[in-house]
Amino acid sequence: MSVLDIPLRKALQLFYAPSPLRRSILKEDIRLDRKKDAGGNRSQGGDFYVPFWADVKKHISGNGDLARLTNDRIESNRSFKRLYPLLKDGILELLSSKLRWSNEPIEIIPKSVHGDLRIEDIGGTIRIRDALHARVRGEYTRVVYPYFSEEPALSEEGGRLGLWAMQNALTKLDAGDMRIIDPLRKTFFSPQTTPLRGDEETVFRERYRSLIGEWEHLKRE
Repeated sequence: MSVLDIPLRKALQLFYAPSPLRRSILKEDIRLDRKKDAGGNRSQGGDFYVPFWADVKKHISGNGDLARLTNDRIESNRSFKRLYPLLKDGILELLSSKLRWSNEPIEIIPKSVHGDLRIEDIGGTIRIRDALHARVRGEYTRVVYPYFSEEPALSEEGGRLGLWAMQNALTKLDAGDMRIIDPLRKTFFSPQTTPLRGDEETVFRERYRSLIGEWEHLKRE
């Protein structure tokens, strides 16, 4: 992860993370960049959350039970033991009481949603990868992007910035269908529940520019 080419969920985390956490994440990013430049491997073993998100899609489409799938993941990799059950509980509550999908016929559209938000004047790209694309009851669609970070919780402003980024990166899809979920807090954000105020682009650019500035400063230390 370089802040100049960064997943949306990581950008939102860094925008609002306490200074010590943000500094720690950025310094680790710089260390991995230098390792790669020296001929090493930047990889840290893949995205910790990818298997869980794949299981969420199986559960929603009726091809598996998330509780059982989560147990299987933990049995295969004990590093999942602490967080995966918390994520599982959050997803199940969101589906039943907030997104209200628990008893609905849902079709996962096979092609996941990907998009890039390029901010040319700042020189950065915000990446959206593997957003869930679902059709509910054959009547309407939803595009769901997960925020998985333990710290900080995704704030109301962060939810609005995330929705703005999704709407501007995924321009071929209906802006009203966008959702961001924070499973650990069992919360979600949508244009209906968290309407945009009109200042999201300005705030996003300010926070992103500040983040890049801090990253560049740390590289010089």
